[in-house]
Amino acid sequence: MLLFSVLCITVSAQSDWRAILGAEFDVYFDNREYVDMRFGESQTIFGSRLTPYVGVGWNKNHSLMLGVDLRANFGNRTTTFERVLPQVYYQFKNEKVTTAFGIFSRKKLVGDYSEAIMSDSMKFHDNRIQGLLAQYRGARGDFEISVDWCGMFSEQSREKFRILSYGKYYFNKENKHFFGGYQFMMFHFAGSKLIQHCVNDNLLIEPYIGTQFKAWADFDIQLHYLQTAQRDRDNDAKYRTPKGGLLKFRMSKIGIFLSEDLYFGENLQPYYRTYRSEDFPNGYGCELYSGDSFFGTNKNFYSATKIGYERKFISDVMHVKAYISFRHDGTGFGTNQVVSLSINLLKDISLQKKNRRY
Repeated sequence: MLLFSVLCITVSAQSDWRAILGAEFDVYFDNREYVDMRFGESQTIFGSRLTPYVGVGWNKNHSLMLGVDLRANFGNRTTTFERVLPQVYYQFKNEKVTTAFGIFSRKKLVGDYSEAIMSDSMKFHDNRIQGLLAQYRGARGDFEISVDWCGMFSEQSREKFRILSYGKYYFNKENKHFFGGYQFMMFHFAGSKLIQHCVNDNLLIEPYIGTQFKAWADFDIQLHYLQTAQRDRDNDAKYRTPKGGLLKFRMSKIGIFLSEDLYFGENLQPYYRTYRSEDFPNGYGCELYSGDSFFGTNKNFYSATKIGYERKFISDVMHVKAYISFRHDGTGFGTNQVVSLSINLLKDISLQKKNRRY
């Protein structure tokens, strides 16, 4: 009640103020069968997340929101919700610009970041950004940058922050057949009061060019160059700079799609399994690397072929995706089957007596 009163006082002097009610619901199923593969681990990930939220908006472009993430891993009979975490943020949004400050959903990102930067399962499990976001959407492309302060220096946690940035530019404004851009990540993984001498820097820059067109189906073809710069400051005298190339191909029609991600290059995750210290005897693993572990192949090759169905329904309120992926990591073959469902409900209720909407 106190928070709601503060919100009402904040906007009482503003025009066009309104109540905002909404909820997001996500289900993610990922069955991985990687028995013959070296760089993937067989397991099944199955869970859901419900995020109800409420807020106030004013002057058309401003809003202040409060929500809570309720995440459940299916099959856990002792705990209903493994994680109950807040979302609290301010947002400004118009036709071209969006800014957000606070704790908010990763879904606000417009960048189509590759799985070398962040895997699909990581996006589901680590769905919040704690920091800030700035976006620009124009007729010729998009730009965004976000800063996620995901770890505070303390006895319980290490100091961590991640910067993500994305840009896309269409060379032809009219038909948008050809485009170029970049993806960027900088992750700083420092110590805690109990863990010292394990400070890591992990940078990845990923420029790309591509084309999209319609024939008998919709085609999207992209060529990416991946360059990293990484250093375990206390264990390496200099930066490691593994690199590679990624070919992305996708064709789709009436929701049915076929896609191929083909990577040739060096091991982009040199500290994933390598012995670094007594605190991390098996390497830093996914604590340091948010990308798919297959990009840590030392066979200079990785392939993921997906066949599936993806579509949005009810004016984009519901998003359904299902596919089977055939993977080869240079040592063996494996498959995984993924089904995801996302629902996003939003309702604005005018609090102006003259124009109240229901």
